[in-house]
Amino acid sequence: MDRYLSLKDHVYNYISERINTGTLKPDDKINESQVSEELHISRTPVREALIQLASDGYLDNLPRKGFRVKYLNVKKAKDLYEVIGTLDGRAAVKCIHLLEDSDLTKMEFLIKSMDAAIESGLSNKYYELQMEFHNVYLDLCPNKEITDLLNRLKNNFIRKYYVFENPDKEFDILRETNEQHYEILRLFQEKNATELERFIRDVHWDSSKAQFDSLVK
Repeated sequence: MDRYLSLKDHVYNYISERINTGTLKPDDKINESQVSEELHISRTPVREALIQLASDGYLDNLPRKGFRVKYLNVKKAKDLYEVIGTLDGRAAVKCIHLLEDSDLTKMEFLIKSMDAAIESGLSNKYYELQMEFHNVYLDLCPNKEITDLLNRLKNNFIRKYYVFENPDKEFDILRETNEQHYEILRLFQEKNATELERFIRDVHWDSSKAQFDSLVK
């Protein structure tokens, strides 16, 4: 059973990575036989991984047409930003009094690590650190329905980094976003629930940045 699950996870990571790198593009069909041959495994874990990817929002499972890579237009990305911002802000408020000094210290460390990642041009590392930063408080949220829904909505953004035509714009926006992390930390430290919720909802998840998360045909 453990070996089977590891094969499924291997397929899952293999396909999501190909989407991230652009090898698989929006509306491309996933060839189950080809994946099976490339990875030298049976069709069963491939099929299970595809079903999981579709369940997580990464693929479309179309009757009689198989699995295709989803696309995410700017309109839908903006709509998602608004919903995610609302839920994220609410989740932050619910755990504002649950954070301990060690949690706040960890958040500050992660922000400084993101600064270093930006300066080094490691945008993928920045994304990982950003997720870890938000998970410090989201993991403490007592309303698991909110956090579960948040995770499902965020799964629409399969490409785990912003896409920029101009590298200078990437640098500026990542720096601006990380400055927002400093502000989020400050509001947590001051236990300013009203401003924290507003800031996360209206500033940190400002829908004008949704264009960088879109994944179009």
